[in-house]
Amino acid sequence: MHIRVRNWLRAFPYAVAVLALVASAGTPVAAPDPDDPDSGAQLIGTPAPEWAFTRWVRGHRETVADLRGKVVLVRWWTTGCHFCQTTLPVLEKLRTAHEKDGLVVLGVFHPKPEPRDETDSSIVAAAEERGFHGPLAFDRDWKTLGRYWLDGHDERNWTSVSFLIGRDGTIRWVHGGGEYHPTDDPQHQRCDLQYHELEQALAAALAEPAPHP
Repeated sequence: MHIRVRNWLRAFPYAVAVLALVASAGTPVAAPDPDDPDSGAQLIGTPAPEWAFTRWVRGHRETVADLRGKVVLVRWWTTGCHFCQTTLPVLEKLRTAHEKDGLVVLGVFHPKPEPRDETDSSIVAAAEERGFHGPLAFDRDWKTLGRYWLDGHDERNWTSVSFLIGRDGTIRWVHGGGEYHPTDDPQHQRCDLQYHELEQALAAALAEPAPHP
């Protein structure tokens, strides 16, 4: 398991998409519960920390600052994680659907249960096996994961976390661990709800113009 061990016209189509998503949602999206340590509610609207990955495995090395003006969806994942297995294909679909709109999807590999070295080839192979073909980074010692999620928060239970970062560099949506994907399976109702929360947050972020330099 992947649980923690210890700028108008350009924006118009996306605005329509936001309205369509809201109109089509059968259930209003609930606000994050501030009392849930894994909700990440207190992070919404805050600047995304700069990352300090061990190295980039696939794609151009880019900082959070470099990506300002883009919308970034970043997910930590690892092998032996069922939740990552079901979520990475969803990330790939979002990446291919919205890359031309300014979305960057980044998969960050972090080894479990403890930090260890991994070769680039093994990380790429694991991502490909799970259907993700986008940029990859390696967070060997969980340093960036700590900056975003774990440092000072022993009460948080997961490491398979996701963050949506807006064009202005602020965090717009947090998924505090586990899986999210569209489904009609009643047993995965929460997965479906959280996926649609991401869809709405993503449509809203893509609808925003890029900030002035």
